[in-house]
Amino acid sequence: MRSIVLSAVVVTALVLPVSSAAAADYTVPRSSTQVATARGSDAAITLASERARGAVLAAGVDCVGWRYSLVKLEEHPSTSLYSATVTARAICVS
Repeated sequence: MRSIVLSAVVVTALVLPVSSAAAADYTVPRSSTQVATARGSDAAITLASERARGAVLAAGVDCVGWRYSLVKLEEHPSTSLYSATVTARAICVS
C-alpha cells in the first residue's frame, strides 16, 4: 500500500507543471531583431523568429506575452534564397 501512495505522489509531481514566476515579476520589456536566410520565405521567417526569441530568452530567462513582427522580407532571385528580418518582443522577469 505504501508503494502505491508513493507512486501516486511521484506521478502527480511529474504531471503537474512547475509554476513560473508570479505575474508581478514580469516587468522588463525585452526585444531583439534578427536576420536569417533560407531557401523558402516561410523557412527564413521561422528561423529569424527563433533566433530573435532565443536572444530575448538569453537576456530575460522567463518571458510572457510574445509578439513577433516581420520587419523585412527580401528575395534573392540569383541564389533562390530569402532573407527575413524579424523582431520578437516580450515581457520578462528581471
